[in-house]
Amino acid sequence: MRYDTEIACASYLTLHEQKLRIKSFLIEYFGTADFFLAETGFSITAVQEETAFFEWINAGRPDRATKDLFHFKWTERERRSGHFLLKCSFSNRLEDNNRQKQFEKIVLQMKERMQHPTSTLYINQNEKLIEVRQFHHRADGKIGYGLYPYAEDENGHRSENPGVGLWIYRMDFHLLYEGIKEVYPRKVKGFENFDDTGMNFISKSEWKVILDRWSKLAITNPSSGEFIDYVSRWVIATLEQVDEIAIEGNL
Repeated sequence: MRYDTEIACASYLTLHEQKLRIKSFLIEYFGTADFFLAETGFSITAVQEETAFFEWINAGRPDRATKDLFHFKWTERERRSGHFLLKCSFSNRLEDNNRQKQFEKIVLQMKERMQHPTSTLYINQNEKLIEVRQFHHRADGKIGYGLYPYAEDENGHRSENPGVGLWIYRMDFHLLYEGIKEVYPRKVKGFENFDDTGMNFISKSEWKVILDRWSKLAITNPSSGEFIDYVSRWVIATLEQVDEIAIEGNL
């Protein structure tokens, strides 16, 4: 059986945030490591077994799925407020009309998840590094970026103790880069000049541009407001001690 419905998304949510909220729902429904997810620019398909996903692609339904299959598709069709429209499809292998009630409950859960932030901040700190997470889950891996205070001693050598660094995983760094790319890469579109494995030095004057951009992103991405504010306050406090903050990835 297959059930379809449409959800009108809040106009203040970006597509990126909408997808993160849906993923949060899927993680809660299937479990962190027990489902297969395929994502394109405007769609997400998730099912418990990878084989069931390819059966759905070939036959239009997961005939042997051990768990339900979800398909979400965003369209930019305008309604009165000009926001995205999300089409939700729910499929299962059972020819059972009683599943309609289950689907209705699932839709209510999805609507609830779209109206509220997906998570709060998770912060771990040791002597040298603060790890801050928003949407990142442990199953997403360890790829991320460190923000490190940078200072030189009187001999021009890097100071060994300029301050505590900040670690942000790739899932959460995505939004921050929307501000960072205002100054880095310099005069180049895309990621060509930003080194995902080396040190990217950003001066105090350039951080002012980034902070201004982040303040605007916090308004248009309200679910990430607390996250952006935390990182911004760390940057401001750090720049009181040093003139540069370097970003280094471990890709």
